[in-house]
Formats: sequence, structure tokens, C-alpha cells
Amino acid sequence: PADQRDGMLGDLYQDGGKFKMWLDYQSIDDDTPTGIKLDAKAPQRDFAFKLIERAGSLNAAPDPINRCTGAYCSRANLDSTFAQAEQALSRLTSRPAAGLKVIDQLPEASMLRIEGSDGKRMMYSMLRNRAHSNVAFLLGESYRYIPGLDTLTIYPGVLSSYPNFIFNIPAAQVPAFVEAMQQSKDQASFEQIVQRWGIRRTHPLFWTYFHDLNRYLQETEPREAAVLDMNRYENL
Repeated sequence: PADQRDGMLGDLYQDGGKFKMWLDYQSIDDDTPTGIKLDAKAPQRDFAFKLIERAGSLNAAPDPINRCTGAYCSRANLDSTFAQAEQALSRLTSRPAAGLKVIDQLPEASMLRIEGSDGKRMMYSMLRNRAHSNVAFLLGESYRYIPGLDTLTIYPGVLSSYPNFIFNIPAAQVPAFVEAMQQSKDQASFEQIVQRWGIRRTHPLFWTYFHDLNRYLQETEPREAAVLDMNRYENL
């Protein structure tokens, strides 16, 4: 909506970003009405949902873990074991780090290996979304970084070429893992999570689990599969 454009732009370019906008860019058109009817109270959110609805069939998969709109926060037609796991994992998404302190302990891309009692497993990527007041400059990120607004995205599959860590979690223990993540407030409590479910470089089966990421890609996304870079793997 025309009367909200300046405010939206200002939210994208906060603090020093406003100077960058003034220095390098023309003023925006805040007179021409929009051709799309949007919810006046939440136009950005409404636009995002309309975009997904219109273009989602092209290349977007359902994402109930991160965009749960009802009581069921798992994908359709999943085995009940993994459906329950996804339902539990959805409790970690879209919450700012100010209220989910464990995010402060997490690297950029962690892999969750959920293992069923029958030996079947599914991989999920747990990605840390870093919040900034603006991204208008190459340098000085520390001045623009807002760690309290970081969030997590959890999505099926291996979405990183350089996984930073792996958690191997029996499906029946996913609710306990989620509860521990929600209760973790510091390094000491996070250490207990890592000791119970984490796969450090010193783990006797480290290479088995690390190479299983590639095997999973070969099974589920063979055209995307390749050798994963372990140089950024952390020993949390």
C-alpha cells in the first residue's frame, strides 16, 4: 500500500542504512496505488502468502514445520513416527533468540538426523537466520547485527553444502530434544544436549554419520548430490 511504503523501506534500511539510501538511491514512489489488494494490517505477510499460493506449485514444497497454520504441523502422508517428530520440531521455528536462548549457541547450519525404530531415517536442516538492521554495507556487520532477533528454520533435506554440525536423534526422543532446546539458557545446558545427541569430530561413528548426509542426498535428490565440505564442521 502506498501509504505504508516509506515505513516498510525504513524497516529494511535501519540506522546507517538510511544514510546509504539517501546517498545512493532515488526517493520511492509513495503515491501510485498498488494493483494487489492486501491486508492493511499486515501487507508484507499477506503478500508473502499470496506469492506462495500463486507460484508455490512451480518449485515450492509444502512447509508446515515453519508455516504451521493449524493443529497439524507436519507434511501429509508421512509415517506417524516422523509426523510426530515434525510436529515437535515446529515448536522451535519462528521464535526470536531473545525468547529461545539456545539459538545463541547454534552455528549457521546444523543437520538433524531423525532415526526411526525400524532403521529408517530422515534428514532435516536446522538453519540459523541472522537478523540485521540493514545489509547496505560490506563491512561493519557487528554494528548491524541484531542477535536477539535471530530465528531458526527447520526444513526437510540437506540444504547446506558445508554442514556445521549433526545431531542424531531417535524419533521417539525428538520431543525430549525440543524440550531441552527450549529450556537451554547457557553453554552448560547446551553442552548436555550435545553430549546426548551431538556428533562431534571425536565421535567413533563420525564418518558414518557425515557420509550418510551424502547418501541421503543420493537417495532423495540425486541431481543435487555432491561431496559435502566439512571444513566448517564445528566441534560444539
